[in-house]
Amino acid sequence: MKKLAFSFLVGLLLSFNAHAVNILLPAYFYPSSDPNQSFWDEMTVSAGQVGITAIMNPNSGPGSSVNSDYTTAVNAFRAAGGKVVGYAHTSYGARSQAEVLSEVASYASFYNIDGIFLDEMSNKSGDLAYYQSLYSNIKSTNPGYRIFGNPGTNTLESYLTAADVLVTFENQTGYNSYTPDIWTNNYTADHFAHLLYKVTDEAAMLANVALAADRNVGYLYITNDTQPNPWDTLPHYWNAEVSAVSAVPEPSSGLLILAGLGLIGFRFLKIQRGQDPRLAHK
Repeated sequence: MKKLAFSFLVGLLLSFNAHAVNILLPAYFYPSSDPNQSFWDEMTVSAGQVGITAIMNPNSGPGSSVNSDYTTAVNAFRAAGGKVVGYAHTSYGARSQAEVLSEVASYASFYNIDGIFLDEMSNKSGDLAYYQSLYSNIKSTNPGYRIFGNPGTNTLESYLTAADVLVTFENQTGYNSYTPDIWTNNYTADHFAHLLYKVTDEAAMLANVALAADRNVGYLYITNDTQPNPWDTLPHYWNAEVSAVSAVPEPSSGLLILAGLGLIGFRFLKIQRGQDPRLAHK
């Protein structure tokens, strides 16, 4: 038993990889065939400079059939190094799982995707089982899919059993005073994403990139776009944002080892108490 526990802990340390900040981009705009007007083409150019995961959303979901314009755009973007996840809303746990999973199946059938973005995610304990079930079913479709959950605000630690990445901030104001839950420090940055809109100028964007990096955030997107749809264009400072995000340094190897040892100790205590979220489905 001790040997198994030791092997598990060593495995955790070896899997504790350094992660700089990546861009998680709600690409809620049509992939125009005109290269001078296509935001998808701009994302594709930038995919060689920084890690970008684009959230595709053809029709508040996958739509009823394949759209060849999206097929072309998605394939070109992925070939350039980008990743694509399909949008599906959950109505804070009120939408039937069958409807959500039907959309997941359509995405998997229509397009080459890397995962699913579950929008309108609840952060209430009573809805956790709903999202855990969705997570298990989506992973059974493709174990390699990365699942993003979007409560848009701080949430319960247990929701990491229902998503690989949690969007814990989505807003147009309040980022300077925002405080992440302290439990987020027990996980690597690639478990968390922040989405900021109505950030009007480049200087504010750069300051927010620095704040996000300090807040253990592995996925980030900042735009000057506004309501009613703040995700229907790229920001005017897009190239500067790509440069800023790509310049965020990865943790040093020394800090990484210390953090990894701290994480091992934290998870070991949870395992002893039967609380490790990674074991919740077993």
